Amino acid sequence: MKTLFIFLVFIYFAVMLYMYLTQTSKIFRPDLIEQNEPIKMEDVEEVKIDVEDGLFLRGVYKKSKNSDAPIIIYFGGNADDATRIVEHLKGLNDFDIVAFNYRGFVNSDGKPSEDTLFGDALKIYEKFKKDKTIIMGRSLGSGVATFVASKRRLDGLILITPYDSILSIAQKKYPYLPICLLLKHKFESTKYIKNVTAPVGLIEVKFDDVIPKYHFEKLKKRVSNLALHVVFEDCTHGSVLEHSDFEKTISKMLKMFRIGM
Repeated sequence: MKTLFIFLVFIYFAVMLYMYLTQTSKIFRPDLIEQNEPIKMEDVEEVKIDVEDGLFLRGVYKKSKNSDAPIIIYFGGNADDATRIVEHLKGLNDFDIVAFNYRGFVNSDGKPSEDTLFGDALKIYEKFKKDKTIIMGRSLGSGVATFVASKRRLDGLILITPYDSILSIAQKKYPYLPICLLLKHKFESTKYIKNVTAPVGLIEVKFDDVIPKYHFEKLKKRVSNLALHVVFEDCTHGSVLEHSDFEKTISKMLKMFRIGM
C-alpha cells in the first residue's frame, strides 16, 4: 500500500512538472500557422517595430487615404497570422489598421510569453496611436487587447471570442492540479476589464469549440460599458473572421463607438 501511495505521488508530481514545462508550447501555437503568400493589397505595407535591442516584430499597416483617419490596432489568436486581419476588413477604407505578429510568430523574432506580449503591445500602441484609437483582439489576443485598454486611453475596445482568463480555463480543465501555482501565462482579462473606460464590443461564437460559454459570460459580467454584443451562430471559433457578417459587425460597433465611417 505504501509503495502504491509513493508511486501515485510520483506520478502526480511528474504530471505537474510536465504541465509546467510544456505550458508555453500549449498556449502559444505558431507551429499551427499556415504559410501563405505575402499580402498583396495596394493600401497595405509591411512594417516592423524594434521592441527590444534589435528584436523586431513584423506586421502590416493598411493606410486610409484620409490622414486624419482613426486607427485600429489588432492582436491575433494563439495560432494566427495576425496580419491577415486586413483581408477581412477590406471595406474599412476610412480607418488605418495595424497588426503585428507576436514574438516567435511567422516572421517576428524572439519567444512569446504573457509578459513580452503585454510589453510589446504597449510599445505598439505608443508608436501607432492616433487621436482616435480602437484596440481589437481575437481569442488569445482579446487578453492582450484588454490589458492595453486597461492601461491606455482608447476610443473603443472590440473583443472577438474572448475569455475571462487562461487561468480560469486551465483550472476548469485540470481541477486536480494547483494551476494557480503552475501557470506562468495567466492572461486575466477579468482583472483588467474593470479598468477599461472605453466602450466595449463583444463578438461571441454560439457553438464555440475552444472557449466555453461559461468563460465568455464571466468576462461579459465584468464589462460595465458594453456597447454591443453580437452572437455568430454559423461559424466556429477558428472561422469567426470568415463569417459573412464579420466586417459589417465591426462597422456597426465602430459607429456605436461614435467613430465615423
